[in-house]
Amino acid sequence: LEAWLPGQPTDPPVPRVAVVGAGIAGASVVRALRALGCEPCHIEAQHLGAGASGNPAALVTPRLDAGLGPLAALFAQAYGRALRRYGTTPSAVLARGVRHLASGSKDPARFAKIAESDLFEPGALVVGPGTLGLSDALTVDPAAILSAWCGEILRAQVTSLSRDDGVWSLWDPQGDLVTKAEVVILAGGYSQLWPSPDLRPVRGQVSWTTGGEQAPATAWGGYLIPTARGLLFGATHDRDDEGLEVRQTDHARNRATLAEGFPDLAARLELEPLEGRAALRASTTDYMPLAGPARGAEPGLLLLGGFGSRGFCLAPLLGEHVAALALGAPSPLSAEHIDLVDPGRFARRAARRGRTAG
Repeated sequence: LEAWLPGQPTDPPVPRVAVVGAGIAGASVVRALRALGCEPCHIEAQHLGAGASGNPAALVTPRLDAGLGPLAALFAQAYGRALRRYGTTPSAVLARGVRHLASGSKDPARFAKIAESDLFEPGALVVGPGTLGLSDALTVDPAAILSAWCGEILRAQVTSLSRDDGVWSLWDPQGDLVTKAEVVILAGGYSQLWPSPDLRPVRGQVSWTTGGEQAPATAWGGYLIPTARGLLFGATHDRDDEGLEVRQTDHARNRATLAEGFPDLAARLELEPLEGRAALRASTTDYMPLAGPARGAEPGLLLLGGFGSRGFCLAPLLGEHVAALALGAPSPLSAEHIDLVDPGRFARRAARRGRTAG
């Protein structure tokens, strides 16, 4: 069926859009904006992947939810979109396939239920003794993705916003104007700019080797993924800790996590020196991302973040959703899924319980 509206088509004016942040969230929404015909002003204070998106490798897997409801369907859709986007990005894919190891007595039944569902492509999930294999999961190179998707960057630190006559002004720490735009998308992870009480920092440190030993990508209570020169594993998970220094104690914690899944490998790597990196993940109180209009803000301020440890799975799809909101285009999400990621959901829930959020 086709619907036709009488008269000549008219293209609405494309607003000026500013995107703050050059991690996987910012890169994804910039790629989506360009695909819709908008050339945004992309702003980053440091460098590509300066935050949680800057590790040498990243794992692209969905959240495995045996409830098989709307939340599981959203992650399955995001996973499929991420595989397609990274699969067509040059040099992005380092390896394919990942095993999930059972870490509790209920995991085998959970694995079987998910594999028997119709959320994923036929044959994409394979159940084995104590394992669930995802044949199309990816290990990706964050640097290759960010470089391909971001393009030209305006190097500036944005510390405040103001709005006058429908136009946002973005200001640096010295009070100088960075740029103006009708729409601002905050995609910089956990920062002082986020007008959301529902976001909290979670410090994570990863460890990696450079000795050349390889192993297949695997997830359990931790994860192990190959890089171009060795293996990356971890990661620590410390709420409300904003320290960014690399800690030897956290290397030891990551070695202990590796030993839980791969005791022989951990023993072989016991004396090998480790490199590492610490960054802040942005997590919400309900462990779901924020993608949509900022709650309680004036029009034209959109949020994209709160991904926790699933940024490389969620960002491509939710970047397309936020880009569609910015330009008045159709969203790839259903109304039900839009509600799941809407930043205003916390206020609605509080109102239903008879109290004020925030």
